[in-house]
Amino acid sequence: MTTFTDQELILQLKAGDRHATAVIYQVYFPMVTAYVQQHNGHPADAEDVFQEVMLVLVQKIQSPDFRLTASLKTYLYAIARNCWTKRLRDNRLLLPGAEAIPEEAGMPDLFPDPPATARVQGWLARITDNCKHVLKALFYSRQPMALLARKMGWKNKHTADNQKYKCLQQLRKAALEK
Repeated sequence: MTTFTDQELILQLKAGDRHATAVIYQVYFPMVTAYVQQHNGHPADAEDVFQEVMLVLVQKIQSPDFRLTASLKTYLYAIARNCWTKRLRDNRLLLPGAEAIPEEAGMPDLFPDPPATARVQGWLARITDNCKHVLKALFYSRQPMALLARKMGWKNKHTADNQKYKCLQQLRKAALEK
């Protein structure tokens, strides 16, 4: 296999050279696979993550102000780590929906709540339903503040910001209580 510098690979990839893609795959895919598998993933997950890594890389190098300030290996590793972490975080957000499966179905709990999640759920149980709705809309559903203000019937953004602040204060207070 011919060796290329990181800059040569970037230039070739930018030019659309498929050989550069093959070289990057051959050299760096095992690193991504190892990382994903060490962090509770499977080989199929690693393939998905590597595809995301390549998409991000190709997108970033097209930017005229792109400058590789680390080694290509470090850069790809960072992208892979971020992609995998996001995927894990997103999957954990979906886990509460798994509670809809009745226990009598004989299914073991494959995804037990981690202690941090249990703590947060305990804090949420101690705040008002209105604040639960507000915080869920803002942080889970990522609704824009203006949309939430309209849905809740608040007069303006200032009122919405105050409500958000009060709800976060309730959550903080619940977190500090034992």
